[in-house]
Amino acid sequence: MDATFRIKSLPAPETSSEAYDFSLSPGGKALTQAIACARLGLKSSLVAAVADDRFGDDILEHLESEGVDTSLVKRVHGANTPFTGVFEREMGDSIAVNWRNQGEVFLSQRDMEDRAGDLVGCDVLMTTFEMPRVTMERTLALAHREPDNRPLVIVTPGQPYTDERISPQTFGRIDYLVAHPWELGPFAPAQVPFTPGPVAEKLVTFGVQTLCLLVNGGCTIYSHPVEEATPVPLFPTIYKETSVARDAFCAGLAAKLIDDNRKFSPEVAIWASAAMSCAASGFRSESMPDRKQIDTFLDRSGLRPQRPATV
Repeated sequence: MDATFRIKSLPAPETSSEAYDFSLSPGGKALTQAIACARLGLKSSLVAAVADDRFGDDILEHLESEGVDTSLVKRVHGANTPFTGVFEREMGDSIAVNWRNQGEVFLSQRDMEDRAGDLVGCDVLMTTFEMPRVTMERTLALAHREPDNRPLVIVTPGQPYTDERISPQTFGRIDYLVAHPWELGPFAPAQVPFTPGPVAEKLVTFGVQTLCLLVNGGCTIYSHPVEEATPVPLFPTIYKETSVARDAFCAGLAAKLIDDNRKFSPEVAIWASAAMSCAASGFRSESMPDRKQIDTFLDRSGLRPQRPATV
């Protein structure tokens, strides 16, 4: 659950200030991505662990109201729902504190093995680093169990694993890594000034097929073979990037790849970036756009790629 306080400024230490708005709503990257996919007309199922308290009931009810399948969700008896406290300023700047309760509410390797048939049978598998590292690695291995008939894999590296190393085989099982620059820090050499570009290129060299680096509402694409990064035009927005904008990008990427028979192109990246800009106008999953909103935004922006004329 997300407890969001909207404020004009953060209070100084030892003081307090009044929030001008407050909301308590289901949240989390996976939940928001599942809803974003459903808004784009995809058949969306969430694999997650959810406590069986009243907040867990709210989470499942919210998902079902958005058309997300919850049959693969694991309910954890007697556990407390994890919470994130978010402080958002008027133009989208925010800070957050997470309490994951990962000792109680988590997905194990066995949980994913029990759902292996669903992983292999989908078109796109979207996952985050919010699950334990060993579970994430096992999930990607299961998805690749049938190499000629496997889903595309889109990974969000948040929150990064700071004290655990990801195996080289796992990097090779990631088709699209959608990251913010700071999330690449754990992959940078120690005691060297951090620069995201070289780290992104290294990740692609070591197996990631395509890395989408999101910066201030824009996107830079690194793909194999590494030659040069491809910038995606920055779409106009009156808001700074919010916590759900990346989730909209991931959903837009998944939808467009399915539309285009898994073929990545500049048009796919631009459409996903437009989805991200549409979502930046809101702060929760309710701001996830549908296809009509994205297409209208692209037409008005003048940045839609022109298809070659046919005769």
